[in-house]
Order: sequence, then structure tokens, then C-alpha cells
Amino acid sequence: MKFSMAVPTSTLIGVHPDNPFLVCVIEQAKKHRKRMTLVGGRLRLPRQTHLTCLVDEFDEEAGGAGATLTDIRLWAIKTDPYSDVREVTLGKLTHETCDSFLSGVPVIGHYGAPDHIYLAKVIGTPFPKDGEAKECKFFDVRDLSCTNNEEESCFGAQHDLILIVYRLFLEGRPVEIDDFTDFQKLRAKLLAILEQES
Repeated sequence: MKFSMAVPTSTLIGVHPDNPFLVCVIEQAKKHRKRMTLVGGRLRLPRQTHLTCLVDEFDEEAGGAGATLTDIRLWAIKTDPYSDVREVTLGKLTHETCDSFLSGVPVIGHYGAPDHIYLAKVIGTPFPKDGEAKECKFFDVRDLSCTNNEEESCFGAQHDLILIVYRLFLEGRPVEIDDFTDFQKLRAKLLAILEQES
């Protein structure tokens, strides 16, 4: 029998200091069908806060060449528990802090429930450090289009939607309170907005 578990996460929109449209992304080595994602990860509860999680994840995934973050601020909070659902084990979700006999118990993990999305400047050149990322690079969010569904996107964990909302934010559209509560509705909303623009 499998049970569900909310998995709080932190996500970074790490921007180039000279161009806010250039965002640090990683190409995953294994997860998310080896697609690109933003830097981020799950909290190591109960010790970690969303902010310390963010800083640690950036160091592990993109700090291999000494890159650091500055001007960190909370930008949005995602509450949709169905935007990134994966089958994992209880041991993985608890960083093996559960009893050993529970470690292999299958769990449906609802990642990003909640997800604190931070905005920060990346100082230096991002480079993989822990092996989770195959490559780190700056991606121009103006080159991203909204796909009809998650499977067609070049981004995992529906991070394409976060980046499109961020791009619209840079172009003058404020982040709306319900933007990140239902990613299925958000995808439809963004498709309609972008269709009107073209």
C-alpha cells in the first residue's frame, strides 16, 4: 500500500547580474527525464528552512566553480500539490532519517507542496558540483514558449511555467496570487495570454 506525502521544496530563479532575462538552469543527469530544471530541491526536515535549502541546493548543483548568490528574496510561493508528483521511497524523502525498516516503503511524493520560489543574482559561473546536474547554463527566458502539456516541454517539474510567469513579470505583468495554486489552469492561462500577444 502506498501513501502520499507533501514534500516542501525551494526553487531558485537565479539571474545573470547583467541581464535579468538570463536565468541559471541545470540539465538533469537522471531525474525529470534528463530535461532542464531550475536549481532547487526538497527541504531536509526538520532542520532546514526554505532559505537555507535554497542556498545549499545552489551550492550542490551549481556552485562547482565558486558561483554564489546575492540579493536573495522570496518571489512567490507555489502551493499546487499535483504539479510534480513522483513515486519514491520514504527513506529518500526523509534523507534516511526514518527507521531502517521503513526506508524502502513506497511513497507518492507531492514535490513543491509548498515550494518557495526565490529570486537572486548569480555571481560567477555556475557549474555542476554534486553530479545531479549534467550541465549548468544561463537560459534566455524570451526563448521559451508555452507547450500544450508538460510532456512536450523541455523543462521538468513544470518549471517552464514558472519561467514564463517570470518573463511576463519582467515585461510588466504582476505575479497574481493564484498563479501557482493550480498548474493545469496556469498552463491554460499562459497559453491564452501568449496567444493574445502574438
